[in-house]
Amino acid sequence: MSILGVADWAASSLWRGRKRRQFEQEAAALRARGVTAPAVVVSAKHRGERSSDDGHEIRIRYTVDVHPPQAQPFRAEFDHWSQRRGYTAIMGEIQGEAGTHVWVTFDPADPSQMLYECTEAERVARAAEEQLEVGRGQFNAIAEPLEPLRTAGAPAEALIVLAEDLGLPYPRRQSTAMRLHVDVTPPGAATYRAAIPALITVTSLGKYSAGRRVYVRVDPRDPQRVVLDSERNRSLPA
Repeated sequence: MSILGVADWAASSLWRGRKRRQFEQEAAALRARGVTAPAVVVSAKHRGERSSDDGHEIRIRYTVDVHPPQAQPFRAEFDHWSQRRGYTAIMGEIQGEAGTHVWVTFDPADPSQMLYECTEAERVARAAEEQLEVGRGQFNAIAEPLEPLRTAGAPAEALIVLAEDLGLPYPRRQSTAMRLHVDVTPPGAATYRAAIPALITVTSLGKYSAGRRVYVRVDPRDPQRVVLDSERNRSLPA
């Protein structure tokens, strides 16, 4: 690339960066003063393409029927830049969009100022993920303070009476949160019931099912505080 080419590329990048920041500022301002409402897509037309720092984008001109809370529905038209792939457009109309339920944010003082937010399916998925994050936070708050017992706890054996799936997957760790109800038998002491918050890898779920015997570590000062002995449990059959 020539010096002039480099200069043109740098200038173009700076311009795109400024446009992106301007859009983000305008979107934030619109969300601050606007109303977010469900809408139904009437039409979605392809109106051009561009390359950006975030990748290739297409410009979609949406016509939507907006259903604001406690207000009359209205029809509006606005443009939205999307990183969509694999779409089909016939005579400019993007196929499969009409009838889609989406969410938009608009300025009640000027409804022509409108911002595409997400589809209803995406909104439901985001809400579900937010709930999972809340659950993970609550689980971590219980499980993490027990971690020192993995090295400092007193060794014991336990029988799993119930393996309770908490419905909290940890995809990045390929694990799921469980509550293991166990009968703990410390060496030379009576058996007692306790519950272990445990993050179990998906491939090891069979090892920690009801009826299986496992190794644990116990807090001698508070026997209800119990963790799995991961090192010793590695030798157990799956």
